[in-house]
Amino acid sequence: MKCSYSSDGFDMETAKSAHAVLIHARHMDTKRPQYKGLPPYRDNTQKWIFYESEVAPNTWDSVDKNYDIWKVFNLTATLTSDSDIPLHPIMKCKPKANFEPSKNNYAAKKSKMAAWFVSHCVTSSKREIFVEELKKFIDVDIYGDCGNTSICNRHEMIGHEQRKCMFALVKRDYWFYLGFENSLCDQYMTEKFFNTIRFSDVIPVVLGAGDYANVLPKDSYIDVRDFGSVKDLANFLVNLTKEPERYNAYIEKSRAYDCKFFDLKFECNLCEYLHQHRNETQIVLDAQSFWSMEERCVSPKDFYRKCAPEIIPKIQFAKYPDLFI
Repeated sequence: MKCSYSSDGFDMETAKSAHAVLIHARHMDTKRPQYKGLPPYRDNTQKWIFYESEVAPNTWDSVDKNYDIWKVFNLTATLTSDSDIPLHPIMKCKPKANFEPSKNNYAAKKSKMAAWFVSHCVTSSKREIFVEELKKFIDVDIYGDCGNTSICNRHEMIGHEQRKCMFALVKRDYWFYLGFENSLCDQYMTEKFFNTIRFSDVIPVVLGAGDYANVLPKDSYIDVRDFGSVKDLANFLVNLTKEPERYNAYIEKSRAYDCKFFDLKFECNLCEYLHQHRNETQIVLDAQSFWSMEERCVSPKDFYRKCAPEIIPKIQFAKYPDLFI
């Protein structure tokens, strides 16, 4: 099966010949200087695809969700597995055959509590408020655009060099790495978290709405949702640093599994799907409802109600009603 692609969808001849048109939802903002509107032609057999590589809050913070265009799509291509053509790479972990623990003391040379690499300082998940509360009890070193930019600076290093620098720093110095998501949305787990557990001898602490236990072995990471308060989490982390055997068991648990990304190129997935469904009539009744924040995400106030109730009074929303953006 083969497909040809063009980025010139506004050319009439290209629009006429296309079997499918990919429309990037977040860029359909009439106020953007680059905005050109919809393609100039649509055949009744042509499939329009709602494409979005960001989570719902970041989508609807950029465009008007009441725009009529959201009811003209045939297919969806987003981060979640219930999309027609999912975008997100999937990491699968399987137990290693005949695995033997190394008996290494991963805690031996570590001297610092927690590291956090972060570039978005104000987020819909309000993770920054959680971290501020956590810093009352333990030391958290923040790197990136929201903290120390002199170490492993992503603006001064090639992508893989920056990641290598980050993994080496965390592996050498830190007991824990904060893998906190910027949005509390269905199936949203960043690659940075997965790569940290694969390449750094560190225990990740996760904050997100994703089902981590469906991807990673339990007791190879720490989920903030398993605690009743930020202080309870902090006390658990501190106690873990005092028990090297227990700490090392977390690392060994992750090493006992072989974790790999299964990520065919999106263009290949798209091509295959269009071939397989070429004779089908398909429709998305309302792409805005399919990708709505109410459908895909949880409000921080609801998320933190059980695991960090002390920070709820500090959460403020930029818009009313509480759409957590």
